[in-house]
Amino acid sequence: MDRKKSPEMTDDAGMMNWLFGGAGFEWFKSLVIAVGLALIIRWIVAEPFRIPSSSMEPTLHGDPRIMRGDRVFVNKLVYGTRFPLNGVRIPFTKTRIHYADNRIWRNQAPKRWDIVVFKSVEPGAIHTTLVKRVVGMPGERIHIQGGKVFADGKPLELPPDMPPVHYTAPWGNCYGVATDDAHSLVPPDHYLLLGDNSAQSRDGRFFGWVPNERILGRVSCIWWPIPRWRDFTGFSDTGWWRIVVGFTSLLLVYRIFLGRSWSVHVARGKGVFGVDHFLINRWAYGIPVPFTRYRIRKGRMPKRGERVLYRTGKPVAGSPDMALGYVAGLPGERVLIEDGRLVVNGQPVEIQGLVLEEIEVSGPYARSKAKEHSVVPEDCVFILTADGNPQEPWDGRRLGWTPHAQLVGRAVAIWWPPQRWRRLR
Repeated sequence: MDRKKSPEMTDDAGMMNWLFGGAGFEWFKSLVIAVGLALIIRWIVAEPFRIPSSSMEPTLHGDPRIMRGDRVFVNKLVYGTRFPLNGVRIPFTKTRIHYADNRIWRNQAPKRWDIVVFKSVEPGAIHTTLVKRVVGMPGERIHIQGGKVFADGKPLELPPDMPPVHYTAPWGNCYGVATDDAHSLVPPDHYLLLGDNSAQSRDGRFFGWVPNERILGRVSCIWWPIPRWRDFTGFSDTGWWRIVVGFTSLLLVYRIFLGRSWSVHVARGKGVFGVDHFLINRWAYGIPVPFTRYRIRKGRMPKRGERVLYRTGKPVAGSPDMALGYVAGLPGERVLIEDGRLVVNGQPVEIQGLVLEEIEVSGPYARSKAKEHSVVPEDCVFILTADGNPQEPWDGRRLGWTPHAQLVGRAVAIWWPPQRWRRLR
């Protein structure tokens, strides 16, 4: 004997289907990809860093308190790729993982006066990740005397963009101060790193030479706070920087005010589906207010056959927030779907790209001759779709009439994949 499923069983089955069969899996996959890309970028390319102390003032302002101190971006690709998790502390312990004394791949070597972020070589350091300036190079004999740094007996001249610094010699038995080889001769592939605030900096004079492998990357800019913004690479003075900023600004303005991209699973053949990325013109049906669902001015009504992105209003449980479809019925028209054909005001109508024979869906709209289910109200349109799953399309037959206020914009082109690129008319 058949027994009805309880509501709890139905809900559980729906949840499992959501998690493992459809939207839930897509969300999970997107989350995994996003987190993976973020970790790869943080490991190989660049990483933000907060200045924890005043050792680099006035170049970099540091403060250990929350939301204080300069925030900088560190270029981790410039010196090459380090082994992942090398030097990382095991949580809730004082033990660190160290399994390699070199890099996976080396790019250029650090240069004198580069500002670098590195892992401390000092046991029991309060701050394990530090920022200093490269002063002593491999193989050089360094000596600090009279407020100056000498390399192989010659005084070093500060670069033009570096503020005046008076390097001090705290006491005799310090690296770069004592004259014996152990404290003055920089070993191969090691560097002497000093802080610009030499009187208040615990730097290489105290903890010694820093191996190349410990250097995470070069500080490229101060990005926060905004009044402190500074580019240490000189890239912002080039024409390429202006091109990048200009192009990025145009894209940002376009995304906020003019358009957006929307991806849709589309049929490529019988039982074959792919993903097309559509370019959406948000101004087509009115001027939008950025970051809201409102419009500064209401625009025109869409024309039949136009492909539109619209908010569903979610009148049916499980429906998506937004969908892409064809405008099939306009205000005041009587629309019916009979024998796999769209009939408008008693006349068959064909819409290029819309194949109704492949779609079977339950729903009263355009399938019942009752006025409330067949006549499109004022300021509304009737939308059909052939995208996504042909067995479960979310369009006007299930969702009803779409008010003008729920129209996001008109699809004007397919921009990805490249072989599918074309304008939509």
